Amino acid sequence: MQTEDLVSLPKAVVSLEPPWNNVLREDSVTLKCQGAHTPEDNPTQWFHNGSPIPTQVQPSYSFKAQENDSGDYRCQTGQTSLSDPVHLDVISWSVEEGPATVFFFLHWFQIAFCLVMGLLFAVDTGLYVSVQRDLPRSVGDGKNCNVRWSQSPENK
Repeated sequence: MQTEDLVSLPKAVVSLEPPWNNVLREDSVTLKCQGAHTPEDNPTQWFHNGSPIPTQVQPSYSFKAQENDSGDYRCQTGQTSLSDPVHLDVISWSVEEGPATVFFFLHWFQIAFCLVMGLLFAVDTGLYVSVQRDLPRSVGDGKNCNVRWSQSPENK
């Protein structure tokens, strides 16, 4: 393929499933090469740290993560140019190492969820305290309490 052809081709895009870059050893990982494909198209070419992966020719590449799978992944089809790299870090974790040696980054939605739950707890607690404080004043001593109960609007 000539250089002029590569410039005019759309760029392939690599996506990760699950959609995070840090995974534990033995986690299932699927890389997908998104771009133009045709039945007569050449197979998808996968690259790991710049080296081709000759055994992988499908647009979807699944594996159980190992430490040596860490690095940059790229793909290309016959109708796309080489994708930008997607970085994957495989973290080795064992019971002996303990959780203190593994550092996980919380995603924004997890942080937002915790903040919202904390806010809801604070509002709920404030409402409870307010109702508990004002309830005795609103009920009074109960001596002059006229309450009428009716089953329907016609009984008034």
